[in-house]
Amino acid sequence: MIKVVLIAILLALSPLAQAERVFEGEKVVEVFHSQDFEANLANAEEGDVRAQYLVGAAYLYGLEEQEVEVDHEKARYWLEEAAAQGAAEAYSELARIYRNGLGVEKDASKYEQYLAEAGERGLPSAWLDIMNLYRYGDPEIGVEKDEEKYLYWLENNAEAGYPSSIRNLAITYRQGLGVEVDLEKSFAWIMRAVELDDLTAQRMAGEYFEKGMVVDGNLVKAYMLYDLAGTSGIEKRERVAKQMTDEQVEEAIARSWQWQLEHNSYRPSSNGNRYRPDVSDLEPLSLTPESD
Repeated sequence: MIKVVLIAILLALSPLAQAERVFEGEKVVEVFHSQDFEANLANAEEGDVRAQYLVGAAYLYGLEEQEVEVDHEKARYWLEEAAAQGAAEAYSELARIYRNGLGVEKDASKYEQYLAEAGERGLPSAWLDIMNLYRYGDPEIGVEKDEEKYLYWLENNAEAGYPSSIRNLAITYRQGLGVEVDLEKSFAWIMRAVELDDLTAQRMAGEYFEKGMVVDGNLVKAYMLYDLAGTSGIEKRERVAKQMTDEQVEEAIARSWQWQLEHNSYRPSSNGNRYRPDVSDLEPLSLTPESD
C-alpha cells in the first residue's frame, strides 16, 4: 500500500529534480548569520543556488547584523530561483511562506506541494513536518489527516533511522493501523530501533520474546531486553523473573551486561556487581527469529 501511495504522491507533484540538499552536513543557521549578504546577492544574480537560498532567507527572516530588512516578495523570488535548481532547503522555506501567508495568501495546496518536494529531496526536517501534517492534519490552513500519506512519510522517517518513527511503524504493523497486521514486519522494525540502542524499543521488543510473537518464547531474552530498557522496563523485568529459575535470571543479567559492553552504552543497574558479571566467554547472542 505504501509503495502505491509513493506513486500517487509523485504523480501529484511537478517533476522532481534530483534530490539536493545545498547545505548537507552544515549548520545552516550559522552559515546564514555569518554570510556576506552583498557578495551573496551578486552571486545569486549569477545563478549560484547556495547564494540564492541565503539571500532569500535573509529577506524572509531579516538579517539585522547586515541591515537587511524583511521583504517577503524578494524572499519568495530568490527562494523560487533556488527551488528551480532543486534546493531542498528553498522548498521548505516556500512551504513556510504559503503555510503562514507571508506576503501571499495562505495556500494549503502549495504548502503541501513544497513541503513534499523538500522531503523528496532529502531534507530531514521536512520529513518530520510532512509526516506530522498528515498524521494530525492542520485545520488552520485546511489540510486533513491522510492515513496513506502519513504511512508513506512515516516509512521514510523510519528508513532514515529516526527511532520514534521506527517504533511507530512497528506499532502500525503490529496493530494493523491502516495496513494489514504483519507481526514479522513489526518485529523487524522494532529490532532496528533495538540495534540503535533505543530504550523504549528494547522494552517493546521484550514483549515479543515474552509472549512468543514471531519468535519462540524466550524469557532470558525478554528479561535481557526489559533490563536494557532501564527504569521503564523494571516492572516487566520483575514480572518475567517470577517465571524464571535463578540460573536463567543470572544468564539474562549477563546478556544485558554483554550488550552494554558491546554497544558502549550503560544502564544505572549495571553499577551493582551483580550486573557486571564476567561475560568474556559468552558467545554473541542472536535476537533474530531464526535463532529461536
